[in-house]
Amino acid sequence: MAFKKIGIDFHGVVSKAPDLFKQLAVKAIEQGSEVYIISGGPRAYIETYLNRLEFPYHKLWCIIDEPEVNEKTQFFADGSFRVNDELWDGAKAKYCRAENIDLQIDDSVVYGKYFVTPYCRFDAKMQNFYCANAVISAKQDIGTILSELETVAPTLFPK
Repeated sequence: MAFKKIGIDFHGVVSKAPDLFKQLAVKAIEQGSEVYIISGGPRAYIETYLNRLEFPYHKLWCIIDEPEVNEKTQFFADGSFRVNDELWDGAKAKYCRAENIDLQIDDSVVYGKYFVTPYCRFDAKMQNFYCANAVISAKQDIGTILSELETVAPTLFPK
């Protein structure tokens, strides 16, 4: 069974292993899935990067674009910003729940605690996906990786 919707983080995931995640996105789309890029932002930078790579996706969502977050963000002259940690850390989980994302792949240990959507952490250095107690090697072929993610996802947060 293919995912209906799969979320992939940009910073630390796509940005650290662009070829791997482009292949994963292509394969998922071939199987009928929608691919969402779910990240902090900024949107313009991410869009430019993805377009340059010809990275396929259906929707790009950035935390910083959400009015609830943006209104409570302190912006600085150098382009940096500061957001309340709890608001920022829980935003992706809230979005994934609202959009019925079947699996979110991210690199954050912190974000995972906010999720009821199945959540796998990608470790670029180790080239592994950590999904609760399951470890899936990113060094396998894309079809095997996607199949293993599809197998483990329903067990992460059974409905």
